[in-house]
Amino acid sequence: MNIAIVDDEKMDIKVLEKYLQLYASLHQTVIEIDAYQDPDSFLKDYTPYKYTAIFLDIYMLGSDGVTTAGKIREIDPDALVIFQTSSPDHMHSAFSLHVYDYLLKPTNKDRVFQLMDDITRQATQDGKSFHFLDGKTECRLRYRDIVGIRSNGHYLHITDKEFNEYRSRMTFTEAEALLSQDGRFLLINRGTLINMDHVTEFKNGICVINDAIHLPYNVKKHKELEQTFQNYIFSKLRKSNS
Repeated sequence: MNIAIVDDEKMDIKVLEKYLQLYASLHQTVIEIDAYQDPDSFLKDYTPYKYTAIFLDIYMLGSDGVTTAGKIREIDPDALVIFQTSSPDHMHSAFSLHVYDYLLKPTNKDRVFQLMDDITRQATQDGKSFHFLDGKTECRLRYRDIVGIRSNGHYLHITDKEFNEYRSRMTFTEAEALLSQDGRFLLINRGTLINMDHVTEFKNGICVINDAIHLPYNVKKHKELEQTFQNYIFSKLRKSNS
């Protein structure tokens, strides 16, 4: 497992490195760590899929963590970015940038261990694939890459994160039975299932996905749906104050 730490404070890097190596020792795994005190140096060296996770300090000299996270997203939309900071003021930025988690300083060993457990589970979960036929073509999409599915007449329309559209004869009921077992997927309307990891905004009757797709959701259940989405988002961040 390769991990990057981007932080302009040497002591904070050392503390996090110590906890990560302790986690690796206790779990009999290997963690390789690259540490950067300058976000620009990190970006210069960075390539997609280079790291399993990136721990990114928000308050740094030069480029701040939020700006750096935005540049990471341009290079690698799938990167697992964890914000580190002494203040929770940038939680909204974490939502819009689809940051994986939010780690408050001073760094807590139990919190780091819990986060590493989540990352390990995420790596396993991301291996799940959804199999279907688009005409006569056999297709397979990772759950994480599916933005949403919609029933349209006798067909199932499947959209991936690159906005590619697939059409399958699989029934919506069959697809929902498979995907709804994964906590990322939420039924927002009859015949419409979305991946909450790709949601940009969820309010006023419209679900916005990746700043591009706008889908109406069940108005009668708007409070329940909006609350479910908020609970899902905060479930990634709720332990940051511990």
